[in-house]
Amino acid sequence: MLIESYRLEIEVATHSDQEFEYEAIAHFDVDISEALAYLNTELNSGTYFSDGPAFSWRKNSHKIGFWPKKIAADHLETREQAEEIIEGLVKLVNDVWERRHEIEPDTRTHEKRQPLELFKLLPKTNCKVCGENTCYNFSIKLASGLLELDACVPIIQEEQYGAQRSSLQSILKVKRPLL
Repeated sequence: MLIESYRLEIEVATHSDQEFEYEAIAHFDVDISEALAYLNTELNSGTYFSDGPAFSWRKNSHKIGFWPKKIAADHLETREQAEEIIEGLVKLVNDVWERRHEIEPDTRTHEKRQPLELFKLLPKTNCKVCGENTCYNFSIKLASGLLELDACVPIIQEEQYGAQRSSLQSILKVKRPLL
């Protein structure tokens, strides 16, 4: 286990006067710099910064940052959610670290995915099952990491979209089977 303990700091976010939200920071004594390149491989929608090193990632509506001695997350609704998210992120780092012998570390900063590239491969049914009004809106959130590919029910469940599904999984570097 890489991170055995941490000190949790939860504060009301000061970057927005219009919204009330929490941000949480886990501080630890161990240096996780080496683990960040493995996270870059595993979390396909993040950005690795070699000069820190640091790793930035979006999961749903949360912006998450990983640094050598801390992890931070924002856009948290409650203190309980902050504790839960941070605990999950620490577990994620530890899990990736335990599997590091199976993972090729990646220290490159990758280009951002373009929504139009993803949109071209979507079914374009505008079915709204994913929660978005259009497939293009879905592609914007998919490109930014706010939604996962498995939220698109037609692409996952309908065989006629098998080729597009494979292409999207490749672009998005989906490592696990969907559904």
